[in-house]
Amino acid sequence: MPELHTACPSQLAAPNVKDRVKQLESQVDFLMDALKQANPNATVQDTVSLPTQSPPDNVFNANTKGQPVIGADSAGYIEFSLNQTSYVGGSHWLAILRNIPELAEFYLSNPSGVHLNLLAQTDEEDPDLTGWPERASRQELLNAIPPKEFADSLIAVCFANTNNEAMIVHPPTFRKEYDQFWADPTSTPIMWVGLLYALMCLAVQYQRFSPDEARRLQVMDSDPEKLIKRYHVKTIQCLIAGKYTRGPPYSVETLMLYLFIESLRGQDIKNLDGPWIQWGSLVRIALKAGYHRDGSHFPEISCFQAETRRRVWTILVGWDLYLSIQFALPRVINHSLCDTKEPRNLYDDDLYEHMVELPPPRPETAQTFPQFHVGKNILLEIFGKINDLTMCVAVPPAYSEVLRLDSLLTHSYNSIISVWQPRPAPPESGTVSQSRATVSVNCTFLAFIYHRAQVVLHRKYLTVGRTHRQYAYSRKVAIEAALTILQHQWVLYLETQVGGQLCRHGWKFLVLLVQDFLFATAVLCAELAEEILLSNAHSSSEGSAATANGETAGSETRNRVFHALSSAYIVWLQSNDSESSREIKVLVGSLKHLLNKAQEVGFGQAKMLAPTPPVPHMSAASTVSNTGGSESTPSEQRPPGDASGTATPQTDGIYWGLGHFPI
Repeated sequence: MPELHTACPSQLAAPNVKDRVKQLESQVDFLMDALKQANPNATVQDTVSLPTQSPPDNVFNANTKGQPVIGADSAGYIEFSLNQTSYVGGSHWLAILRNIPELAEFYLSNPSGVHLNLLAQTDEEDPDLTGWPERASRQELLNAIPPKEFADSLIAVCFANTNNEAMIVHPPTFRKEYDQFWADPTSTPIMWVGLLYALMCLAVQYQRFSPDEARRLQVMDSDPEKLIKRYHVKTIQCLIAGKYTRGPPYSVETLMLYLFIESLRGQDIKNLDGPWIQWGSLVRIALKAGYHRDGSHFPEISCFQAETRRRVWTILVGWDLYLSIQFALPRVINHSLCDTKEPRNLYDDDLYEHMVELPPPRPETAQTFPQFHVGKNILLEIFGKINDLTMCVAVPPAYSEVLRLDSLLTHSYNSIISVWQPRPAPPESGTVSQSRATVSVNCTFLAFIYHRAQVVLHRKYLTVGRTHRQYAYSRKVAIEAALTILQHQWVLYLETQVGGQLCRHGWKFLVLLVQDFLFATAVLCAELAEEILLSNAHSSSEGSAATANGETAGSETRNRVFHALSSAYIVWLQSNDSESSREIKVLVGSLKHLLNKAQEVGFGQAKMLAPTPPVPHMSAASTVSNTGGSESTPSEQRPPGDASGTATPQTDGIYWGLGHFPI
C-alpha cells in the first residue's frame, strides 16, 4: 500500500485530493439512490429509538479497592496569534484531537508547525454589533424597507421554517403590529423596525434551503448575499438607534434574532464565536429587563405579557446551555437567581393581547413549540450538570455520580422523546407532510442532545473500560453514542440534499449540529488511535499471529469505528466547508492520517475479502437503527459497481476502504 503523506491545512483540499474524491462520487450517488429507492419516505426520524440499556447490577456493587484513578480532563486547548487568544475546554473536539499522541506526527509534519491558527478568525470580516461605527437616521432605515409584497413573502417564510421565531415573537400579535406598520410606518418604534429587518434577514437565509423552487428562485433573482448583508446591517443600525443597551421594548427579542443571524452567517464552522461573545451582553440586558423573574410577581405585567416573556426566557436559557456546551465553557445564567416559570403547553392562537387569564395547558399529545423547548431545556440542564461534573478541576467525579446522571439523563430522554415520536402517516398518504418532517427535526435535536451528553459523561472511561469490568458499561455507552451520532450524520447528509425530505431544514443541521459531528468524530478518532497502538504492540509481541488469528473479541467494535470514520471522512470532504474552513481541513487531514494507519494494520478489511452477494437496496432506518451490538451492515458487502463476487482491494490507500463504509 503506498504511503499517504499528510499535508498542511492549506494543502489538504488541494486539487489532487478533490480529484481522488471524484472517484467516489459514483459510489456515493449509487448509495444515495439505493437508500431513496428502498424507502423514499425514510427520514432520520426512523433512527430515533427509546434506549433500553442500563448499567448491570455489578457496576453499582463493584469493590472500589484497586480501581484505577480517573484523572481530570485535559486543560483544554489554547492558541495565541497576533490578533487574538482563543481557548476551548478539554471536552471540545479540537482539544480531544490535539491530545491524541498518534496525531502528533501529523501536526509536527505540517510546515506551519503548531501555529495552525485553528481558532483564529480571518482579518476580513463583516461588521458586527460590537464594532459597527456607521449610524443611520430613522428615515433612512424606513426607506430601506423592501416593497410590502416582497416583505410579506419573507415574513411568511420565516415563521414557516423554524420554531425559535414563534417563541420569541408571538405570530398573531406580530401580524397585527405588521399591518399597523404598513398603515403608519412613522409611528412605529425603531426597535420594532429592527425586529422586522432581523426576521427578513433570517428568511432570506432560510429560503436558500427551501425545496420550493419558486421561492428559491425569487430570492436568487434578488441576490441573496446582498440582501442578507443589507438586512444584517440595518438590524445593527436599528439596535444602535434604539439604544438597545437600555432594554426598551423589542430590544431583547431583536438582539436574540440578530444573534441567530450571526450564527448562520459565513462559510466557516466557527460562526458561533461571535454569538458566544455577545451572548453575555444579551443576557445582562434581559436580566436588566427582569426576564429572569416571573411576570406574575408584577401587577404591571399582564398575563399575556408574562406568558410571552416566559417563552423568550425559555429560549434564552436553552441557548445559554447550548453555547456553553459547544465551547466547553461555563454558562452565563445563574439559575439559582431565577424563578421564571415554564411556558404553558399552548398554541399561538390560544394567546391574545387583552386576555384576562391564561387557558389551562393542553394535553401532552398537543405538540406545541413551548412543549418542545421545555423538554429540550430539561435535557440541556442535565447536560449542563454533566459538563460541570466532567469539567471540574478540583477532584475527579465519583463513579456513582456518573451513573446517577446517566440514569437521570436516560429516564428524562425516554419521557420526553415518547411525546415527540412521529405518529404513523395515514396509509393513503403518499408523501410525508411538512408537519411530520418538523416533528422529525425536533426528534433529531433531542436525540443529539442525549447522545452527545452520553459521550461527554462516559468519555473518560473509554480507556480504563478495556481492562476494568466495572467501567465496561461506560465504555460501551460512549462508543455506541458516538457511532450513533455519525450514523445520523450520514442519513442527514442524504436527507438535507435538494429534494430530500429535510431539505428546508438543512441549515439547522449544517449549523447547529456540526459541533456534535465534530465531537463524535474526534472521540472516535481517539478510540481508533488507541486501537492502532494496541494492535501495533500486539503485532510486535506475537509477530504475524495477530493478523492470522482473524477477528478478536473487540474487532467488531473496531471495524464499526473504522467504517463510521470512513463515512464521516466522505461527508466532511464533500461539505461546503472543506475548502474554506481551516478546522475541516485539519479534521480531514487527521482522519486521513489515522485511517491510513488503520489500514496498514489491517483494520476494516477482514470481512471485505470474502465473497459477498450483490448490494441489496436498504432503507435509511435499517442503516442507522442498529446500535445495540449485533451488526448487519454493508461493510460485509462488496463495493457498488463491482461486478465480481469478491471485493478486491485496490492499491490507493484509504480510498479503497472508503468504498466499504457501513451505509
